[in-house]
Amino acid sequence: MPTRTRSRKRLPANYPSIPDAQSGPTRYNEPEVSSALDRVPAIRFEYGLTKADLRMQIEDVLLRRCPLPAGTTTALNDDVRSLLIEMLEDEAIRSHDAMFHRLISLIGRLKIKRAVAALVDTLKDRSTSALTKAYAANALGRIGETAASDALVAVSSTKDAMVRRQIAMALGRINSESVIAHLIRFERDDSVAVSEVATEALRRWEEQLGSKLRAGGGKRQKAGRRKGKILPAEER
Repeated sequence: MPTRTRSRKRLPANYPSIPDAQSGPTRYNEPEVSSALDRVPAIRFEYGLTKADLRMQIEDVLLRRCPLPAGTTTALNDDVRSLLIEMLEDEAIRSHDAMFHRLISLIGRLKIKRAVAALVDTLKDRSTSALTKAYAANALGRIGETAASDALVAVSSTKDAMVRRQIAMALGRINSESVIAHLIRFERDDSVAVSEVATEALRRWEEQLGSKLRAGGGKRQKAGRRKGKILPAEER
């Protein structure tokens, strides 16, 4: 069997190999190395120094449902409280129910008065779930601002007993005699869970004012079996 030989074709011109040291610049050069001033940011992302870093720590606390890191509570200045209020309007936070509810609870425990307007908007928003409204009402009660009473009363006709209970509880925490008439109405609520909260709040008002606020001590209801409701964490 005849052997096959490979044909060697010569290139039309000679292209000698040129060492890199002698070759010209490449077509796409690497960018020049940054100067020393450009390599390090002016502000380092250290604990508690930047807004972005603090927000990440707050989100981590809300996700893990753990207490604030040591030293954070004392660092809750006006800037930090403003950040918490901004987070109430953040769609990324609002889309995560558990994180959103814990944020509302944190604002309520810290009694951030500047958050009242944002919490009122949440309470009045028709697209807001009943559980979220319950958390918002609870936070408004803990803040205790009289300005929130009108908003609480405006949504008090809701069919959800859990929300009505939190509204009654919030009104009971507001130190203004204007809430008494609304508490008397809540005491006649069909839900025992709502009426008992209003009755307790009215009892405290009677002790404070030194007089009875309603004849017969209010309407007494039979304690029936309650339907299972998911209450905000503070009321569990």
